[in-house]
Amino acid sequence: MIRWAIIGSGGIAERFASDFQYLQGAQLAGVFSRRLASAQNFAARFQLAHSYASLDELLAAGIDAVYIATPHMEHASYAIACLQAGLAVLSEKPAAPNLQQLESVLAVAERQQVLFMEAMKPAFYPLYRQIKALLDDGAIGEVNFVDAGFSYLFHDRAHKVFDPAQAGGSLLDVAIYPVFLACDLLGAPSQVKALLDIGASGVDEMATLSCRHARGMSSLFSGMRSASDGRALIGGSKGHLLIEGKWWNPSRALLVRESGASERLSAEYLGDGLCHEAQHFTNLLRDKKIRSEIMSFELSRAMIATLDMARADAGLRFPFE
Repeated sequence: MIRWAIIGSGGIAERFASDFQYLQGAQLAGVFSRRLASAQNFAARFQLAHSYASLDELLAAGIDAVYIATPHMEHASYAIACLQAGLAVLSEKPAAPNLQQLESVLAVAERQQVLFMEAMKPAFYPLYRQIKALLDDGAIGEVNFVDAGFSYLFHDRAHKVFDPAQAGGSLLDVAIYPVFLACDLLGAPSQVKALLDIGASGVDEMATLSCRHARGMSSLFSGMRSASDGRALIGGSKGHLLIEGKWWNPSRALLVRESGASERLSAEYLGDGLCHEAQHFTNLLRDKKIRSEIMSFELSRAMIATLDMARADAGLRFPFE
């Protein structure tokens, strides 16, 4: 039985804990938050045995794996502390606010030979695994184009996503999803051209990216004040594939071959979808693996490098850089 703990007690931590009911071979033992009362309330709500008063208490509690569900700026420091203590780490995206900090995390994971993975839930959905298998089999020929985005309406201007000091902005908050799709299918970027709409907050509130990858091109967008239906188009030399609805929660897709013949694809996911990445991570740890072939270090590097290149192209730097 793999014993888990959560670092953080906000909305994504709640969703992760709710999804834990679908996991096999895992137990959610406790939670740590900087505010003990918040951790205690969280533990009571989800019937957890422990609410840790400090990170040191968690690290000494005999936990096997942690899920880091804190604000962006805290991901890297918590990951390093846990890895140094020998705990496997599943870190909410982005694993770090820039490539330099990500490399610090990965270096510790390599040195300690401990499992580390960036959480990117669509990668593990049943339909996405089916899509990847079809693309690998040449269903639409050579994949060479991705058109995808993620934008939503966010009205709470006091939220951390509008704070530059906390690595706020649509790029790190939601653009990382379409960036994942492009990098997973087309490889690392060699060139990124970005148009960013910087609001009064000082963060990018809308963004469009045009990227050249190792195996093709991508057109990506993100935003925090524009709603979208979230479809994603994957183009190839012999057809295309459209992931319908909110593609980051993929359950329906349409595959259109060069001949014009089409095929509808569907696969349901469990709960809020977070359980699929958590089950993958649990299985890796059970099998004594220290790397994921699905969410590899190389893929995490490519994703954050894309966002670094986008900010560099637009001249946007965080205050801590």
